[in-house]
Amino acid sequence: MPMTPRAIRFSILLLCLTVAATSVCAEDSIDSSSRIDAIIQLDLKKHNLKSNPPVSEAQFVRRVYLDVIGRIPTEEELAKFYADTRKDRRSRLIEELLDSPGHESHMFNWLGDMLRVKDDYYRIGKTWTFHTWLKSQLRENRPWDELVHDLITAEGRLGENGATAYLLRDASMPLDSLSSTLTTFLGANVACAQCHDHPFAEWTQRDFYEMASFFGSTAFERVDTRKPAITLRDKNFSKSNLVTLLQPNMERVIFDSTRSTAFPEDYAYSDANPGDKVMPRFITWDDKKNSTLNGARPEQLRSHFADWMTSTENPRFAAAIANRLWRKFFGVAVKEPVTDLDNIEDATNPELLRFIAQLMKEVDFDIREFQRIVLNTDAYQAQVSTTPAEGEDFRFPGPLLRRMTAEQTWDSIVLLLRGSEIDKLKTDNAPMLERLVFPFEINHDRKGIAEDREKILDFAKTLLPEGKVSNGAGGRGLFMKSSKRKVKLRGEDSWLRASELPQPMPPTHFLRIAGQSAREVADDGSTEGGITESLAMMNGEVIESLMSNSAVIKIAGKKKNQVEQIAFLYRTCLSRLPSNRDTKQCIAALNGGLDLGEIAWALLNSREFMFIQ
Repeated sequence: MPMTPRAIRFSILLLCLTVAATSVCAEDSIDSSSRIDAIIQLDLKKHNLKSNPPVSEAQFVRRVYLDVIGRIPTEEELAKFYADTRKDRRSRLIEELLDSPGHESHMFNWLGDMLRVKDDYYRIGKTWTFHTWLKSQLRENRPWDELVHDLITAEGRLGENGATAYLLRDASMPLDSLSSTLTTFLGANVACAQCHDHPFAEWTQRDFYEMASFFGSTAFERVDTRKPAITLRDKNFSKSNLVTLLQPNMERVIFDSTRSTAFPEDYAYSDANPGDKVMPRFITWDDKKNSTLNGARPEQLRSHFADWMTSTENPRFAAAIANRLWRKFFGVAVKEPVTDLDNIEDATNPELLRFIAQLMKEVDFDIREFQRIVLNTDAYQAQVSTTPAEGEDFRFPGPLLRRMTAEQTWDSIVLLLRGSEIDKLKTDNAPMLERLVFPFEINHDRKGIAEDREKILDFAKTLLPEGKVSNGAGGRGLFMKSSKRKVKLRGEDSWLRASELPQPMPPTHFLRIAGQSAREVADDGSTEGGITESLAMMNGEVIESLMSNSAVIKIAGKKKNQVEQIAFLYRTCLSRLPSNRDTKQCIAALNGGLDLGEIAWALLNSREFMFIQ
């Protein structure tokens, strides 16, 4: 049988990789998805393994909806896909989903876990401007290097510039903030180097402080606004009112010429003395040397740091985000853990990691384009594998069988409750913070702020709801106008996508029970499951609502007969038609006294629903 053009190109690429594994074949017709597949195929062949068979259409559609927009498809969306008879309908669906509002919601959840996004930071107050800023970056498909550059260089008041929330998050712990930044964006395991030379990596304590000095002239002002609020309060405005008003104005990131970084008092190495001023120097991993930055003005140091970190010449930056995104789709990264890229050769497939890092650079850090390439690989569109035995490397014959994240589970259930309109329902509380920003500068000294008392209180009066006079007893929400959609923690008004709810939800909410991160530690979301989640799925409030008053049950009830009702529930819950056996069992259950809500309950509590195949 003659070889197809794709098979011929594939064979050529395999030959190129076999001759020189680190080179990229010059064949222009070979696309990046095929290159990834060829690298994986070569690695599998070396280990006497084979790729998994291609995934079925039903499994593909459900998988790609969950992985790209974070929820299962509706019956209408399934029908639309199957009605498309073009050969490239899978690629077209991937393209459509990547450009959809649902993708923005799903990626916000993913980044929220990575960046520890919360509604409220300790003594900073509400961070809604950060949420809105981050969502706008995703909506505009801002290149990853530009987005991260803005996080590192952000300046000004929290109420005006939401990106400042990233640095304000750990304002009282600047060394921990640097460690977290390097770990998250570069996969550099540097935590030990804060106190001593790293015992297992190239990092020294001097290296760490030389990197920290790029932030030495930056003040991350996380002011305890309770004290100035006491100074300003009067019979009209209580302390709590003024704390709310002051926070988005006094929490800020600014240049401070009086600040610099010095070696700690317990510095024990001979290459510097405790208390000496630290000169900023970059790490260059290729030759394990540092590069001194000469002639830079102090106010530009943070910008220079961001340039260095996000540069295509930095061997870590592209690899770190590419490795994270690979784990998102395959269930395991090429190099685990994603927070430690100190030795690329320890990756399961070093050549694959090098290639996807280079690919990230070639697409100019376009996160959507990178995902589009990975999603179109044969490896991603293969059947799943179970988790290998402990100590055994996973070589990507297909994705791992994965449990849904808490957000994917919640968003899928809310879809069944409310319908596909959930992708369009958005909350934006940032305007409530932005309206509190003073149109003037104030004295940020806690004692000196009394000099600005009159103009602050005059401005505060303009924020009072029309016709309302404060008697000083009002709560923190005095200045907070109601948003267009009031979000409650219970009932129908809380049937919004996870990205539109408070970040994170309270510990008793379904999302947290199912594994949503508390956002205190990066990458802390869990898909382990457990008894508490099982109980919430069996008899929790949201499941009871789904069984009795949901969109899916109402539509199912309007079908002509039991066979159509059951088929509808299977398509909407599991994205497939029921087998003859499934149909017979469900009809018997309905005739035995169960209702459609209880059939849906059984489907939602099945392993097939909870896992991404």
